Amino acid sequence: MKASLVKLLALTALSISVNGCIPRIPAIPATARVETPAQWHEYYTQTIQNIDAQWWTQLNDPVLNQLINEALINNVDIALAQVRIQEALALEHASRASLLPGINANGGSTRQKSLNAFGVANITRVEQPTFQAAYELDIFGKNRNTFQASRLSRQATEMAAAATRISVITTTVKSYITLRALDEKLNLLQKTLNARQRELRIAESKANIGYTSQLELNQAQAEYAATLQQIPVIQSSISQQEHALSILIGSDSRIIERGLSLSQLHAPAIPAMLPSELMKNRPDIVQSSLLLAASDANLASAQAEFFPSVKISAAFGRVFSTAPINEPVNIWSIGGSVLAPIFEGGKIQANFDLNVAKRNEAAWNYRKTVLTALKEVEDQLSSSYHLQQQEQALEMERAALANALHHATNRYRSGYSPYLDVLDSQRNLLSVESQLIQSKADYLNSQVSLYQALGGGWTMVKNLNIDKP
Repeated sequence: MKASLVKLLALTALSISVNGCIPRIPAIPATARVETPAQWHEYYTQTIQNIDAQWWTQLNDPVLNQLINEALINNVDIALAQVRIQEALALEHASRASLLPGINANGGSTRQKSLNAFGVANITRVEQPTFQAAYELDIFGKNRNTFQASRLSRQATEMAAAATRISVITTTVKSYITLRALDEKLNLLQKTLNARQRELRIAESKANIGYTSQLELNQAQAEYAATLQQIPVIQSSISQQEHALSILIGSDSRIIERGLSLSQLHAPAIPAMLPSELMKNRPDIVQSSLLLAASDANLASAQAEFFPSVKISAAFGRVFSTAPINEPVNIWSIGGSVLAPIFEGGKIQANFDLNVAKRNEAAWNYRKTVLTALKEVEDQLSSSYHLQQQEQALEMERAALANALHHATNRYRSGYSPYLDVLDSQRNLLSVESQLIQSKADYLNSQVSLYQALGGGWTMVKNLNIDKP
């Protein structure tokens, strides 16, 4: 037995020497590596130190909380992400089987009637149950690296599911904020329409008694119609927004219940986070890192294809026979084999080169993911800061236009100004009030997007030991 093992090892060594030069795994391209900055470029208002995993509850709207609960349970994208995890887990279990020995059992039974040399008929019955085992000695790590790659791919799929969950939550919040903004705009238009209607009635009364010209009546009619035609557009947008929210929560189209008004919603507090901390607080970055590690494992497995495959096998059984012997006989066998690639037409080398390219592609994808994440945070930081400034300016403009409308109305009633000055002031005030509603919604959505860019409250699972390339 010892001599056979020595021969097997000698044959393995000979196969390696015959196979020739084994290619080395090249390093990741230096230009594909990424270094995170020490601080954010944009102004960052740090409000709290801890990341709130249920940050949306800070808006204090129970209706929104219920919508998110429904989305987390019924959303189709989340369900698909969970199914993909099951698929990846099945592939992981399948690749793990290559690390274990294969054991089979078989049995056969024969019954034969024959004549012996003396012309006497004999009936022979033979039964032979056998157990067979085969195992590939993973000396060079081919199967082990394949399993490692499948395990990392499964973990990457879990990170993709976490990213999907964050996306569904933030999209639901932003859709709800947009819906409440549309409600505010509709309410503004309806109030404005009521005011225009009262002014139209006054203009009609004045025109009927000849106190004003037909021009002022036509101007009042046009202003009333201009306001009226905007209402169906907003109503259509509200319906579409309700349809979008219904899909997010996994429901057919329905009327969405309302909670707090837009002005009552408060932006969630943004946690203090450095750019370096973003690497472990965004699931898409962790996913990209896992895929890079999986590509490294696949590359190592492809390199092992250049080495010989060493297999051992064993079998054990018993033979039960009625003739020529009546006692059972034990049978067994044990052996080993070495299969070394000598000429494959460049197939193994091409597979190795392919995996090198895939590893480099994964490295560039990791760099792109990190740079995109940094950009998204910087964009939202800039957006939030400037939207606050815009809202302050709009508040000042609205106050000035409200005073201008007051003075224009008084001057018109006193006969010092034409009715057109009143109309211009009304239009300008309505436009600014609509912009102010949109600015408030944009600021809230920007803060939500900033929270999403920072990872949405997700934190990396502790048992995932992923090194940044």
